[in-house]
Amino acid sequence: MKKVLGFLIDFQKKYFEWKLYLTLAFFLALSITLNYHLDFEDTYIDSVEGTPTHWLYMFLWQGVPFLMISLVISLFTPHKEWLRSSRFWLTFIIGFGICGFDRSFYFHEYPINHFLEGSDRYFIRHCVRWCSSLLVMVTPLLLLSRYFEPKEDRIYFGLANRKFDPRPYFTMLGIALVFIGIGSFFSDIQEYYPRYLRSSGPHFSHIHDFPAWISMGIYELCYGADFLGVEIFFRGFLVLAFYRFLGGYAVLAMISTYCFLHFGKPMPEAISSIFGGYILGIVSLYTRSIWGGVIIHVGIAWAMELFGYLHRLI
Repeated sequence: MKKVLGFLIDFQKKYFEWKLYLTLAFFLALSITLNYHLDFEDTYIDSVEGTPTHWLYMFLWQGVPFLMISLVISLFTPHKEWLRSSRFWLTFIIGFGICGFDRSFYFHEYPINHFLEGSDRYFIRHCVRWCSSLLVMVTPLLLLSRYFEPKEDRIYFGLANRKFDPRPYFTMLGIALVFIGIGSFFSDIQEYYPRYLRSSGPHFSHIHDFPAWISMGIYELCYGADFLGVEIFFRGFLVLAFYRFLGGYAVLAMISTYCFLHFGKPMPEAISSIFGGYILGIVSLYTRSIWGGVIIHVGIAWAMELFGYLHRLI
């Protein structure tokens, strides 16, 4: 824990610029207000879900906030060269192209809808969708690391750092669980979690005469697998690949688009993602590993599910 606090303090000394932070706060506050007031993502972006147009929408939805804050960074810091760098724009287009494809991926639905019916179709579609990031996000980025990272220092965007120490992150997770437990009493959180109950999992286990814990376990493992894709893109690719263009300020550009990732979830979760993403981004920057983020992110996701179950038992 002391090590992580050291990272945070050192980052503030090197990269804190109050005008930049104030502009970032204003941009995110305005974005959150407009999204939840207009229900923008659910009403407009998701209206084309399952079509090729959805990829373009997601590319822009995730890419524009990153680019906006990158422009703000160029105004308040010396990092301006990226504007004329073809490598930056190639990295941006490829990276957010993959992200847009991951967020709009629907090709798994054709065979599932054709061969399965009822709760089987609904439950398996949810599970496959969660796991699809391993193919659609993680695999392409691992292949691209051969281009974006030098051979002698290749860490596959934080997946292969062998010096990783997990102990501080389990401590952080324990502290986070206290706040998650408190936050779980918000009504919109209770309505949203556990996500398993919206997957038709209980009906699936009943029809096939499974113990309930089997379908629940299958779903939660698939749900947890999705966060490996989240971490390798947001804390790995966006921080470590864009460090050469934006320096440590890449963390700030990352949290802007990371907040947008949460706009389909309850507002408290979108707001908390800013602070969580900020801390995990700094940790990734200093350790050059995403595994701390994986531990915390998966742990928090499963804790939200657990508290969701507990509130339904009370």
